[in-house]
Amino acid sequence: MRKLICFIGCLLLLVACQSEENKTKNVVLSSEGPTITLGSKAFTEQYLLMKMTALLLMEKGYEVEEVRFLDSPSIREAFVHNIVDLYWEYTNTAKIIYHKDGPGYDAMEAYQFVKKEDEKKGIIWLDKSKFNSSWGLIMKKSFASEKGITSVSDLVSYMNNDENPSLKMATNEEYLMREDGLDHLEDVYNFKVNQNQLLAVDSELLSLAVKEERVQVAVGMVTDSRIEDYDLVILQDNRMAFPPYDAAPVVQKTILEQDSEIREPLEALARTITNEEMVHLNYRVDVLHQDVGKVAKDFLQQSGLLPDE
Repeated sequence: MRKLICFIGCLLLLVACQSEENKTKNVVLSSEGPTITLGSKAFTEQYLLMKMTALLLMEKGYEVEEVRFLDSPSIREAFVHNIVDLYWEYTNTAKIIYHKDGPGYDAMEAYQFVKKEDEKKGIIWLDKSKFNSSWGLIMKKSFASEKGITSVSDLVSYMNNDENPSLKMATNEEYLMREDGLDHLEDVYNFKVNQNQLLAVDSELLSLAVKEERVQVAVGMVTDSRIEDYDLVILQDNRMAFPPYDAAPVVQKTILEQDSEIREPLEALARTITNEEMVHLNYRVDVLHQDVGKVAKDFLQQSGLLPDE
């Protein structure tokens, strides 16, 4: 938590030091073309989305700068202060964290809400993609089978049975603070995880923590390809505690007004990506340890969004 606060504090200091002309960020023309600053959060799926976006824009003649951020609050802070021009966001992340409106369980309603609210702030949501990067509870398949756990309700029944040993749960720090995070999960399923049962780790290490039995259950992303590779299972969310997180490119309105051609390649990409494809791309990076740039380029070429060399 202290690291998160320090990081945001440093970011706010950087913003405060920006001159007035830098606060109104324009598409910068260089000898090779306009420059766009792209952002991503700190996990593989976001790295892939940023790299695919960068490749598409470079093909159109833009220069691109890529910047990685720790989490959702830090990238949003950079975005609203025009440090970042474009990044990929998730509908319920915006609805819950940025607009304080609570989770939305209808995918299209959540998208239309954040699109309308952010447009008032000069933030434009382009077409949303076909993949839903939602959260879920993951366990080792062997442990779940042995204990007869297939759903979150089964897990809660097991945890509430005093005859069973205490289970440890891993999350990332952001999930501990989210309105639809651990507190919400506990309210929906009527259970409590004690502090000594919790392990906060980086998002990239959640499934590994389960595999290595540092914890018995973790809150992970359902698009994490290591779930299958590590022989893990996603528990059924039988009370719908996890809302949809459809991803979409988000861009500064001023950027679109200066150059509307940015929209077309990004919406073409959004129409192309599915859950299955994102899991496969994540697998190539996280499990096969292939370069993010190569994986992104291969996908774009195979999808016909980039020409073959």
